Amino acid sequence: MPTQLLTMLAYQLPELLAASLVLALLRIRTRTGAPGRRLAVAGALVVLLASLLRLLASLGQGWVLARGMAGGGESLGTWLALYSAAVMLFALASAVGLAVLGWGALRAISAAGARAA
Repeated sequence: MPTQLLTMLAYQLPELLAASLVLALLRIRTRTGAPGRRLAVAGALVVLLASLLRLLASLGQGWVLARGMAGGGESLGTWLALYSAAVMLFALASAVGLAVLGWGALRAISAAGARAA
């Protein structure tokens, strides 16, 4: 089981690190009222939260699988279907967060272009 936990963490680690880095850079490198900053922060937070929830769902799925295999697996299929649906919804939330982050970046680029002209 510890190997499975580390594997599940390894799958989520790149997204967790990337979202955390984006949040840190937005906090350090941008002004509070910068155009698009609020959207970018919101998008990065959604990606980070969705990734954490997906990690928890994966851990729960692994736990249910281990317990189900030990107990005979009567309702294992139902639980696995529920966990799969949850992971899919969290992946969708992460994609929406990435879109919001990109929208914030686009607003910032547009504002910078308008000031330069």
